[in-house]
Amino acid sequence: MSRAAPTTETRPRRSHEFVVLRLLPHDSPVHRLWAGTKLLIVLGIGIMLSFRPTWPALGVAAAIVAVGVVAAHVPAGAVPRLPRWIWVLALADALLTLRSGAHPVVHVGSVDLSLGGLSDWALLVGLALVILAAALLVGWTTPLGDVAPALARLTAPLRALRLPVDEWVLAVGLAIRSLPLLIDEIHTLFAVSRLRRPATRERVRWRQRVGIVVRDIEGLLSTAVVVALRRARDLADAIEARGGLSVPTTTSAPPGAIDAVVLVTLAAVIAAVLILL
Repeated sequence: MSRAAPTTETRPRRSHEFVVLRLLPHDSPVHRLWAGTKLLIVLGIGIMLSFRPTWPALGVAAAIVAVGVVAAHVPAGAVPRLPRWIWVLALADALLTLRSGAHPVVHVGSVDLSLGGLSDWALLVGLALVILAAALLVGWTTPLGDVAPALARLTAPLRALRLPVDEWVLAVGLAIRSLPLLIDEIHTLFAVSRLRRPATRERVRWRQRVGIVVRDIEGLLSTAVVVALRRARDLADAIEARGGLSVPTTTSAPPGAIDAVVLVTLAAVIAAVLILL
């Protein structure tokens, strides 16, 4: 009897693509909120952190976002995975911040380490992550077609000041619609770049490796610009063929009592943070 050759199972490689603005296809209390309510929540969090960029205010903002994530039943797989090079740059930035000289300063032998600078760096990173999480929560729970109409209703009072509100809303709507397409194109460019890269195990000097990375980034950036311009031209041709753009409208439900309760509660929390903290 001949023995079967042992087979080696290869585990699927975990994807590290950065996916944004993808609606989660299930129902939740956050999904049922009006799109304008969620935009006002993100705006309120941004205003609170702008006037009170402190750790207590950051904790309150993180708690608000965490409550929204739990209420929206966001699975762990929906959280985008940042590329490894972003974490490397963040670590390098933290190490450089230790030499900033901001008080308090700790003396380790002949080296001065700035704990104050590291605390400021951590606070800035926390602020960015909270705002990013709030924006992602809106994308997870709101159809893209409802964002522009909500902006049109929220900015309607500005028409009395003769401001180009309709043009702003149309520009934001087109940008939101085009962002997923642009991200898909960038993913395709990265995949093509990996396929064209020669699979060699020879050791090269770090200067040569840096040069290769710089050339790859330069090629990817120039190709991404060309792809974005081509997409913009095709989109402009399609808009012109349809007779131009009009102010977006939606068939979703207008804001109701639940939206009012959420906004009043959030306004009270933000006011308490601005006054007490």
